[in-house]
Amino acid sequence: MPRPIVSSPATPSELLTSILTYHTHPTTLLISWPRQQFLDALVRDIDQQQLPPPASQDTDDAASPNHPLLKATLMQVAVSRHIRIIFVPTITHLRAYLATFSAAESRIPPPPNLRPSGVAPLLLVYGFLELHRDGSEWSAQGLNTSAAGFVESAARNGFRAVIVEPRRTDADDELRKALGENLPVLSGSMKRDDGSWSGRTVPIQRVLARWFEFESHKDLSR
Repeated sequence: MPRPIVSSPATPSELLTSILTYHTHPTTLLISWPRQQFLDALVRDIDQQQLPPPASQDTDDAASPNHPLLKATLMQVAVSRHIRIIFVPTITHLRAYLATFSAAESRIPPPPNLRPSGVAPLLLVYGFLELHRDGSEWSAQGLNTSAAGFVESAARNGFRAVIVEPRRTDADDELRKALGENLPVLSGSMKRDDGSWSGRTVPIQRVLARWFEFESHKDLSR
């Protein structure tokens, strides 16, 4: 079984494109936003990536979508029917779902053999760190509790646990900077007036390294 990974940050459309490309039934995607917030972000993301058609292009071609997710190829349609998407807008939702997650209970039937055998399906949380940030669970203790449940749930069901954070910038080192951020060791720690934390802190990478390796999103197919 492949080791759990923290993958490169991705926008909503990049995330879905990657899932459709490397999907293995019954990949399950946990979105740490409310449903409408994710859909609105996905629409904005696709709109920003739409390229204006060349001036020489005829009217019919100019009206057709040029983003891969909008072209709805037969492969995309076939694969998308076998992906489970669950919205977990709070840590309580996330932990409760992971504690009870069972691939055997999925009502989504297996697809035809669209992908090579031997590739583990993904249990992917989009926005794992973001879900914990600025709350009482923003600590090494809180991340460890969630990560332990996440990894255990994936392993129990034969899935590969994957974390992907929302991409906010175009910087190549966005993930490195995020992982280098310090957070308090214990839940409930308070911030001082200068923005620093009371008590001992630890880099996020050190916390997650106990459970995950760190790779880029292109490696989800391994």
